[in-house]
Amino acid sequence: MSATEKLAKFAVETTYYDLPQKTIKYAKDLALSNVGVMVWGSTLPAGRIVSKFVKDMGAVPEAGVFGSGFKTTVAEATLCGGTFAHAAEWEGDSRPEMVGVMPIFPAVFTLGEKLGSSGKDILTAAIIGHEVSARIGLACVTATSRGFFAVPVMGNFGSAIAAAKLLKLNVEQTMVAMSLAASQAAGTLRQHDTMAHFVETGFAARNGVMAALMAKAGINADKNILEDTDSGVGFCSAVAGKENFQIEKLTENLGKDLRFDHLDTKHFPCHSYIQRSIEAALQLVHENNINYKDVASVEVEMKPSFARDLDHPSPPDGEHARVSVQHAIAAVLLEKRVDINSFTDEKTASAAFIEARQKVKVVPRPQWEKEKDFEIVTIILKNGKKFSSKWDTWRGHHTSPFNETELTAKFKDATAETLSPKQIDRAIELLMSLDSLKDVSELMKLVCFPSKK
Repeated sequence: MSATEKLAKFAVETTYYDLPQKTIKYAKDLALSNVGVMVWGSTLPAGRIVSKFVKDMGAVPEAGVFGSGFKTTVAEATLCGGTFAHAAEWEGDSRPEMVGVMPIFPAVFTLGEKLGSSGKDILTAAIIGHEVSARIGLACVTATSRGFFAVPVMGNFGSAIAAAKLLKLNVEQTMVAMSLAASQAAGTLRQHDTMAHFVETGFAARNGVMAALMAKAGINADKNILEDTDSGVGFCSAVAGKENFQIEKLTENLGKDLRFDHLDTKHFPCHSYIQRSIEAALQLVHENNINYKDVASVEVEMKPSFARDLDHPSPPDGEHARVSVQHAIAAVLLEKRVDINSFTDEKTASAAFIEARQKVKVVPRPQWEKEKDFEIVTIILKNGKKFSSKWDTWRGHHTSPFNETELTAKFKDATAETLSPKQIDRAIELLMSLDSLKDVSELMKLVCFPSKK
Protein backbone atom coordinates (compact mmCIF):
# COMPACT_ATOMS: atom_id res chain seq x y z
CA MET A 1 0.00 0.00 0.00
CA SER A 2 1.44 3.39 -1.00
CA ALA A 3 1.83 6.25 1.46
CA THR A 4 -0.80 8.23 -0.43
CA GLU A 5 -3.25 5.36 -0.06
CA LYS A 6 -2.46 4.94 3.64
CA LEU A 7 -3.23 8.61 4.27
CA ALA A 8 -6.45 8.39 2.27
CA LYS A 9 -7.48 5.23 4.11
CA PHE A 10 -6.79 6.93 7.44
CA ALA A 11 -8.89 9.92 6.40
CA VAL A 12 -11.82 7.77 5.25
CA GLU A 13 -11.86 5.30 8.14
CA THR A 14 -11.19 7.59 11.11
CA THR A 15 -14.40 8.63 12.84
CA TYR A 16 -15.33 11.22 15.44
CA TYR A 17 -15.32 8.48 18.06
CA ASP A 18 -11.75 7.49 17.22
CA LEU A 19 -10.46 10.95 18.13
CA PRO A 20 -9.26 11.88 21.65
CA GLN A 21 -11.65 14.10 23.58
CA LYS A 22 -8.83 16.56 24.31
CA THR A 23 -8.29 17.01 20.56
CA ILE A 24 -12.00 17.50 19.93
CA LYS A 25 -12.14 20.10 22.73
CA TYR A 26 -9.13 21.91 21.25
CA ALA A 27 -10.76 21.82 17.80
CA LYS A 28 -13.86 23.49 19.26
CA ASP A 29 -11.65 26.16 20.82
CA LEU A 30 -9.86 26.83 17.55
CA ALA A 31 -13.16 26.85 15.66
CA LEU A 32 -14.40 29.62 17.95
CA SER A 33 -11.20 31.56 17.41
CA ASN A 34 -11.07 31.02 13.63
CA VAL A 35 -14.70 31.91 12.95
CA GLY A 36 -14.33 35.18 14.85
CA VAL A 37 -11.12 35.95 12.99
CA MET A 38 -12.76 35.30 9.61
CA VAL A 39 -15.56 37.73 10.44
CA TRP A 40 -13.01 40.41 11.30
CA GLY A 41 -10.88 39.55 8.27
CA SER A 42 -13.85 40.35 6.03
CA THR A 43 -13.54 44.02 7.10
CA LEU A 44 -9.82 44.37 6.36
CA PRO A 45 -8.43 45.73 3.06
CA ALA A 46 -7.53 42.41 1.42
CA GLY A 47 -10.74 40.85 2.69
CA ARG A 48 -12.88 43.64 1.29
CA ILE A 49 -11.22 43.44 -2.13
CA VAL A 50 -11.70 39.67 -2.44
CA SER A 51 -15.26 39.85 -1.10
CA LYS A 52 -16.22 42.54 -3.64
CA PHE A 53 -14.50 40.63 -6.43
CA VAL A 54 -16.49 37.50 -5.62
CA LYS A 55 -19.77 39.33 -5.08
CA ASP A 56 -19.44 41.11 -8.44
CA MET A 57 -19.17 37.72 -10.16
CA GLY A 58 -22.84 37.11 -9.30
CA ALA A 59 -22.37 33.37 -8.86
CA VAL A 60 -24.94 30.76 -7.78
CA PRO A 61 -25.80 31.40 -4.08
CA GLU A 62 -24.84 28.12 -2.38
CA ALA A 63 -23.13 29.25 0.84
CA GLY A 64 -22.65 32.36 2.94
CA VAL A 65 -19.53 34.52 3.01
CA PHE A 66 -18.29 35.29 6.51
CA GLY A 67 -19.21 38.78 7.67
CA SER A 68 -20.26 39.89 4.20
CA GLY A 69 -24.03 39.52 3.89
CA PHE A 70 -24.28 37.51 0.67
CA LYS A 71 -24.03 33.99 -0.71
CA THR A 72 -21.97 32.61 -3.57
CA THR A 73 -20.72 29.22 -4.73
CA VAL A 74 -19.10 26.99 -2.12
CA ALA A 75 -15.75 27.34 -3.89
CA GLU A 76 -15.78 31.14 -3.98
CA ALA A 77 -17.17 31.47 -0.44
CA THR A 78 -14.26 29.30 0.69
CA LEU A 79 -11.83 31.52 -1.23
CA CYS A 80 -13.18 34.47 0.75
CA GLY A 81 -13.04 32.68 4.09
CA GLY A 82 -9.46 31.53 3.57
CA THR A 83 -8.38 35.03 2.62
CA PHE A 84 -10.19 36.53 5.62
CA ALA A 85 -8.62 33.98 7.98
CA HIS A 86 -5.10 34.98 6.97
CA ALA A 87 -5.67 38.70 6.41
CA ALA A 88 -6.33 39.09 10.14
CA GLU A 89 -2.93 37.53 11.04
CA TRP A 90 -4.58 36.22 14.19
CA GLU A 91 -4.09 32.46 13.83
CA GLY A 92 -1.12 30.11 13.92
CA ASP A 93 0.44 26.87 12.70
CA SER A 94 1.82 23.58 13.93
CA ARG A 95 5.59 23.50 13.76
CA PRO A 96 8.11 22.64 12.33
CA GLU A 97 5.88 21.81 9.36
CA MET A 98 4.46 25.38 9.40
CA VAL A 99 0.98 24.15 8.43
CA GLY A 100 -2.17 25.75 9.80
CA VAL A 101 -5.96 25.41 9.77
CA MET A 102 -6.57 28.74 8.01
CA PRO A 103 -7.43 26.93 4.74
CA ILE A 104 -9.36 24.18 6.54
CA PHE A 105 -11.94 25.89 8.76
CA PRO A 106 -13.27 28.01 5.86
CA ALA A 107 -13.66 24.82 3.83
CA VAL A 108 -15.47 22.76 6.47
CA PHE A 109 -17.87 25.47 7.60
CA THR A 110 -18.73 26.64 4.08
CA LEU A 111 -19.13 23.20 2.53
CA GLY A 112 -20.77 22.04 5.75
CA GLU A 113 -23.43 24.71 5.35
CA LYS A 114 -24.34 23.47 1.88
CA LEU A 115 -24.36 19.82 2.97
CA GLY A 116 -26.17 20.38 6.27
CA SER A 117 -23.23 18.79 8.11
CA SER A 118 -23.30 18.22 11.84
CA GLY A 119 -20.87 19.82 14.27
CA LYS A 120 -19.28 16.42 14.84
CA ASP A 121 -18.69 16.09 11.09
CA ILE A 122 -17.17 19.58 10.95
CA LEU A 123 -14.76 18.90 13.82
CA THR A 124 -13.75 15.48 12.50
CA ALA A 125 -13.08 16.81 9.01
CA ALA A 126 -11.00 19.71 10.36
CA ILE A 127 -8.85 17.46 12.56
CA ILE A 128 -8.29 14.83 9.85
CA GLY A 129 -7.67 17.47 7.19
CA HIS A 130 -4.99 19.12 9.28
CA GLU A 131 -3.42 15.76 10.14
CA VAL A 132 -2.87 14.86 6.50
CA SER A 133 -1.61 18.31 5.50
CA ALA A 134 0.71 18.40 8.51
CA ARG A 135 2.09 14.94 7.70
CA ILE A 136 2.91 16.09 4.18
CA GLY A 137 4.47 19.22 5.68
CA LEU A 138 6.67 17.17 8.02
CA ALA A 139 7.80 14.97 5.14
CA CYS A 140 8.59 18.05 3.06
CA VAL A 141 9.90 20.39 5.75
CA THR A 142 12.75 21.60 3.51
CA ALA A 143 10.22 23.06 1.07
CA THR A 144 10.29 26.27 3.12
CA SER A 145 14.04 26.69 2.63
CA ARG A 146 13.42 26.29 -1.11
CA GLY A 147 11.06 29.29 -1.06
CA PHE A 148 7.68 27.60 -0.77
CA PHE A 149 5.12 28.97 1.72
CA ALA A 150 3.90 25.85 3.51
CA VAL A 151 0.50 27.17 4.69
CA PRO A 152 -1.06 27.28 1.20
CA VAL A 153 1.11 24.57 -0.36
CA MET A 154 0.16 21.96 2.23
CA GLY A 155 -3.17 23.66 2.91
CA ASN A 156 -4.47 22.51 -0.49
CA PHE A 157 -4.27 18.95 0.82
CA GLY A 158 -5.81 19.88 4.17
CA SER A 159 -8.88 21.46 2.64
CA ALA A 160 -9.15 18.65 0.07
CA ILE A 161 -9.10 15.95 2.74
CA ALA A 162 -11.51 17.88 4.96
CA ALA A 163 -13.92 18.36 2.05
CA ALA A 164 -13.56 14.71 1.01
CA LYS A 165 -14.43 13.69 4.56
CA LEU A 166 -17.59 15.83 4.58
CA LEU A 167 -18.55 14.50 1.14
CA LYS A 168 -17.99 10.95 2.41
CA LEU A 169 -15.70 10.03 -0.48
CA ASN A 170 -14.21 6.53 -0.57
CA VAL A 171 -10.48 5.79 -0.47
CA GLU A 172 -9.94 5.95 -4.23
CA GLN A 173 -11.90 9.18 -4.56
CA THR A 174 -9.94 10.68 -1.68
CA MET A 175 -6.68 9.75 -3.38
CA VAL A 176 -7.93 11.53 -6.51
CA ALA A 177 -8.81 14.59 -4.42
CA MET A 178 -5.27 14.60 -3.03
CA SER A 179 -3.87 14.30 -6.54
CA LEU A 180 -5.96 17.21 -7.79
CA ALA A 181 -4.85 19.23 -4.74
CA ALA A 182 -1.23 18.53 -5.67
CA SER A 183 -1.85 19.95 -9.13
CA GLN A 184 -2.96 23.22 -7.54
CA ALA A 185 -0.60 23.39 -4.55
CA ALA A 186 1.41 26.61 -4.63
CA GLY A 187 2.56 29.45 -2.44
CA THR A 188 5.76 31.45 -2.25
CA LEU A 189 7.48 33.24 0.61
CA ARG A 190 8.15 36.12 -1.79
CA GLN A 191 4.57 37.25 -1.20
CA HIS A 192 5.14 37.56 2.55
CA ASP A 193 4.52 41.31 2.85
CA THR A 194 1.82 41.66 0.19
CA MET A 195 -1.93 40.95 0.03
CA ALA A 196 -1.12 37.91 -2.09
CA HIS A 197 0.21 36.33 1.12
CA PHE A 198 -3.40 36.27 2.37
CA VAL A 199 -5.06 35.36 -0.92
CA GLU A 200 -2.74 32.35 -1.30
CA THR A 201 -4.46 30.86 1.74
CA GLY A 202 -7.84 31.59 0.16
CA PHE A 203 -6.71 29.82 -2.99
CA ALA A 204 -5.68 26.76 -0.96
CA ALA A 205 -9.05 26.64 0.81
CA ARG A 206 -10.97 26.93 -2.46
CA ASN A 207 -8.72 24.54 -4.39
CA GLY A 208 -9.13 21.73 -1.89
CA VAL A 209 -12.91 21.99 -1.95
CA MET A 210 -12.89 21.98 -5.77
CA ALA A 211 -10.54 18.98 -5.79
CA ALA A 212 -12.91 16.96 -3.59
CA LEU A 213 -15.98 17.98 -5.58
CA MET A 214 -14.27 17.05 -8.86
CA ALA A 215 -13.17 13.71 -7.41
CA LYS A 216 -16.76 13.00 -6.45
CA ALA A 217 -17.88 13.97 -9.97
CA GLY A 218 -15.58 11.33 -11.47
CA ILE A 219 -12.40 13.10 -12.60
CA ASN A 220 -9.46 10.70 -12.53
CA ALA A 221 -5.86 11.44 -11.56
CA ASP A 222 -2.59 9.78 -10.54
CA LYS A 223 -3.59 8.12 -7.28
CA ASN A 224 -0.08 7.88 -5.82
CA ILE A 225 0.84 11.52 -6.25
CA LEU A 226 2.90 12.02 -3.09
CA GLU A 227 5.72 9.50 -3.67
CA ASP A 228 8.05 8.79 -6.57
CA THR A 229 6.91 5.96 -8.86
CA ASP A 230 7.82 4.54 -12.25
CA SER A 231 5.61 7.31 -13.65
CA GLY A 232 7.99 9.97 -12.37
CA VAL A 233 8.84 12.28 -9.47
CA GLY A 234 6.10 12.64 -6.88
CA PHE A 235 4.80 15.84 -5.31
CA CYS A 236 6.89 15.54 -2.15
CA SER A 237 10.23 15.10 -3.95
CA ALA A 238 9.32 17.98 -6.21
CA VAL A 239 8.76 20.50 -3.40
CA ALA A 240 11.23 19.22 -0.78
CA GLY A 241 14.01 18.08 -3.08
CA LYS A 242 14.38 14.38 -3.81
CA GLU A 243 17.22 13.96 -1.35
CA ASN A 244 15.31 15.66 1.48
CA PHE A 245 11.84 14.11 1.19
CA GLN A 246 11.31 11.98 4.32
CA ILE A 247 8.66 9.53 3.17
CA GLU A 248 8.44 7.82 6.56
CA LYS A 249 7.02 11.03 8.08
CA LEU A 250 3.86 10.61 6.02
CA THR A 251 2.66 7.61 8.00
CA GLU A 252 4.89 7.25 11.05
CA ASN A 253 2.64 6.76 14.15
CA LEU A 254 -0.31 7.89 12.03
CA GLY A 255 -3.32 8.56 14.25
CA LYS A 256 -1.34 8.29 17.50
CA ASP A 257 0.21 11.74 17.83
CA LEU A 258 -2.25 14.10 16.19
CA ARG A 259 -0.63 17.25 14.88
CA PHE A 260 -3.82 19.20 15.66
CA ASP A 261 -2.72 19.14 19.31
CA HIS A 262 0.42 21.06 18.28
CA LEU A 263 -1.42 23.94 16.62
CA ASP A 264 -0.83 27.42 17.99
CA THR A 265 -3.09 30.42 17.85
CA LYS A 266 -2.15 34.03 18.47
CA HIS A 267 -2.61 36.42 21.34
CA PHE A 268 -2.10 39.45 19.12
CA PRO A 269 -3.21 40.02 15.48
CA CYS A 270 0.25 40.01 13.92
CA HIS A 271 3.02 37.65 12.84
CA SER A 272 3.63 34.58 15.03
CA TYR A 273 7.26 35.47 15.63
CA ILE A 274 6.32 38.86 17.10
CA GLN A 275 4.11 37.34 19.82
CA ARG A 276 6.97 36.63 22.24
CA SER A 277 8.52 40.06 21.85
CA ILE A 278 5.20 41.78 22.53
CA GLU A 279 4.57 39.79 25.70
CA ALA A 280 8.11 40.43 26.92
CA ALA A 281 7.81 44.16 26.25
CA LEU A 282 4.39 44.36 27.91
CA GLN A 283 5.74 42.64 31.01
CA LEU A 284 8.65 45.08 31.24
CA VAL A 285 6.46 48.15 30.72
CA HIS A 286 3.81 47.16 33.25
CA GLU A 287 6.03 45.66 35.93
CA ASN A 288 8.45 48.59 35.89
CA ASN A 289 5.87 51.32 35.20
CA ILE A 290 7.83 52.51 32.16
CA ASN A 291 6.57 55.65 30.42
CA TYR A 292 7.26 56.27 26.77
CA LYS A 293 8.79 59.71 27.41
CA ASP A 294 11.52 58.02 29.46
CA VAL A 295 12.51 55.46 26.79
CA ALA A 296 15.72 56.02 24.87
CA SER A 297 15.72 52.80 22.84
CA VAL A 298 14.62 49.18 22.66
CA GLU A 299 16.62 46.18 21.48
CA VAL A 300 14.95 43.00 20.26
CA GLU A 301 17.41 40.11 19.92
CA MET A 302 16.25 37.23 17.73
CA LYS A 303 17.32 34.61 15.23
CA PRO A 304 18.46 36.03 11.85
CA SER A 305 15.79 33.96 10.08
CA PHE A 306 13.12 35.74 12.14
CA ALA A 307 14.74 39.13 11.72
CA ARG A 308 14.60 38.81 7.93
CA ASP A 309 10.81 38.58 8.15
CA LEU A 310 10.17 41.11 10.91
CA ASP A 311 12.72 43.92 10.69
CA HIS A 312 10.49 46.55 9.07
CA PRO A 313 10.96 49.95 10.73
CA SER A 314 8.84 51.80 8.15
CA PRO A 315 5.77 49.76 7.19
CA PRO A 316 3.71 51.57 4.52
CA ASP A 317 0.29 50.60 5.89
CA GLY A 318 -1.56 48.69 8.58
CA GLU A 319 -1.27 45.32 6.86
CA HIS A 320 2.51 45.60 6.58
CA ALA A 321 2.62 46.77 10.21
CA ARG A 322 1.49 43.26 11.19
CA VAL A 323 4.89 41.93 10.16
CA SER A 324 6.88 44.78 11.75
CA VAL A 325 8.35 44.09 15.18
CA GLN A 326 9.15 47.79 15.43
CA HIS A 327 5.50 48.73 15.04
CA ALA A 328 4.32 46.17 17.59
CA ILE A 329 6.84 47.36 20.19
CA ALA A 330 5.88 50.98 19.42
CA ALA A 331 2.28 50.09 20.33
CA VAL A 332 3.49 48.66 23.64
CA LEU A 333 5.50 51.79 24.42
CA LEU A 334 2.83 54.29 23.39
CA GLU A 335 -0.37 52.56 24.48
CA LYS A 336 0.76 49.81 26.87
CA ARG A 337 -1.38 47.31 24.96
CA VAL A 338 -1.58 45.57 21.58
CA ASP A 339 -4.97 44.72 20.06
CA ILE A 340 -7.03 44.91 16.86
CA ASN A 341 -6.72 48.70 16.87
CA SER A 342 -2.91 48.68 16.91
CA PHE A 343 -2.33 47.86 13.24
CA THR A 344 -4.36 50.46 11.34
CA ASP A 345 -3.28 52.66 8.44
CA GLU A 346 -3.83 55.71 10.65
CA LYS A 347 -1.52 54.54 13.41
CA THR A 348 1.08 53.31 10.96
CA ALA A 349 1.26 56.80 9.45
CA SER A 350 1.05 58.74 12.72
CA ALA A 351 4.01 60.84 13.84
CA ALA A 352 4.01 59.22 17.28
CA PHE A 353 4.33 55.69 15.87
CA ILE A 354 6.93 56.76 13.30
CA GLU A 355 9.03 58.22 16.10
CA ALA A 356 8.53 55.24 18.41
CA ARG A 357 9.46 52.71 15.70
CA GLN A 358 12.78 54.45 15.21
CA LYS A 359 13.65 53.67 18.82
CA VAL A 360 13.37 49.91 18.21
CA LYS A 361 16.41 48.04 16.91
CA VAL A 362 16.33 44.40 15.79
CA VAL A 363 19.55 42.57 16.70
CA PRO A 364 20.08 39.25 14.84
CA ARG A 365 21.93 36.57 16.82
CA PRO A 366 23.37 33.97 14.40
CA GLN A 367 24.47 31.72 17.26
CA TRP A 368 20.82 31.21 18.25
CA GLU A 369 19.73 29.80 14.89
CA LYS A 370 19.80 26.16 15.99
CA GLU A 371 18.50 26.77 19.50
CA LYS A 372 14.92 26.67 20.75
CA ASP A 373 12.92 29.72 19.68
CA PHE A 374 13.09 32.73 22.00
CA GLU A 375 13.68 36.48 21.97
CA ILE A 376 15.25 38.91 24.43
CA VAL A 377 13.75 42.38 24.71
CA THR A 378 15.71 45.14 26.42
CA ILE A 379 14.25 48.58 27.15
CA ILE A 380 16.87 51.26 27.75
CA LEU A 381 15.78 54.43 29.52
CA LYS A 382 17.21 57.90 29.01
CA ASN A 383 18.74 57.75 32.51
CA GLY A 384 20.74 54.67 31.51
CA LYS A 385 18.64 52.04 33.29
CA LYS A 386 18.04 48.79 31.39
CA PHE A 387 15.24 46.28 31.75
CA SER A 388 15.47 42.91 29.95
CA SER A 389 13.23 39.90 29.53
CA LYS A 390 13.76 36.59 27.74
CA TRP A 391 10.55 35.07 26.31
CA ASP A 392 10.22 31.59 24.81
CA THR A 393 6.47 31.11 24.34
CA TRP A 394 3.26 33.11 24.20
CA ARG A 395 -0.35 32.91 25.33
CA GLY A 396 -2.20 30.93 22.70
CA HIS A 397 0.80 28.68 21.99
CA HIS A 398 -0.28 25.03 22.21
CA THR A 399 1.76 24.68 25.39
CA SER A 400 -0.07 27.68 26.90
CA PRO A 401 -3.54 27.59 25.32
CA PHE A 402 -6.27 30.15 25.83
CA ASN A 403 -8.95 29.41 28.38
CA GLU A 404 -12.67 29.74 27.67
CA THR A 405 -12.84 33.32 28.97
CA GLU A 406 -9.94 34.42 26.75
CA LEU A 407 -11.38 32.71 23.68
CA THR A 408 -14.76 34.33 24.20
CA ALA A 409 -13.12 37.73 24.64
CA LYS A 410 -11.15 37.24 21.43
CA PHE A 411 -14.31 36.35 19.50
CA LYS A 412 -16.10 39.42 20.85
CA ASP A 413 -13.18 41.70 19.96
CA ALA A 414 -13.02 40.27 16.45
CA THR A 415 -16.74 40.56 15.72
CA ALA A 416 -17.84 43.64 17.69
CA GLU A 417 -17.81 45.98 14.69
CA THR A 418 -19.65 43.55 12.42
CA LEU A 419 -22.15 41.46 14.37
CA SER A 420 -24.83 42.61 16.80
CA PRO A 421 -24.45 41.73 20.50
CA LYS A 422 -27.28 39.22 20.12
CA GLN A 423 -25.58 37.57 17.13
CA ILE A 424 -22.27 37.44 18.97
CA ASP A 425 -23.72 35.79 22.06
CA ARG A 426 -25.66 33.21 20.08
CA ALA A 427 -22.71 32.44 17.79
CA ILE A 428 -20.48 31.85 20.84
CA GLU A 429 -23.12 29.57 22.34
CA LEU A 430 -23.34 27.53 19.14
CA LEU A 431 -19.58 27.29 18.62
CA MET A 432 -18.96 26.22 22.19
CA SER A 433 -21.49 23.41 21.73
CA LEU A 434 -20.42 22.62 18.17
CA ASP A 435 -20.13 18.91 18.80
CA SER A 436 -23.82 18.73 19.68
CA LEU A 437 -25.17 20.68 16.65
CA LYS A 438 -27.19 18.62 14.17
CA ASP A 439 -26.19 21.06 11.42
CA VAL A 440 -24.36 24.39 11.17
CA SER A 441 -27.01 26.33 9.26
CA GLU A 442 -28.04 28.64 12.12
CA LEU A 443 -24.41 29.38 12.98
CA MET A 444 -23.49 30.22 9.39
CA LYS A 445 -26.50 32.50 9.02
CA LEU A 446 -25.41 34.41 12.12
CA VAL A 447 -21.77 34.91 11.12
CA CYS A 448 -22.35 35.46 7.40
CA PHE A 449 -25.30 37.86 7.54
CA PRO A 450 -24.52 40.60 10.08
CA SER A 451 -27.52 42.56 11.35
CA LYS A 452 -25.31 45.66 11.47
CA LYS A 453 -25.01 45.67 7.67
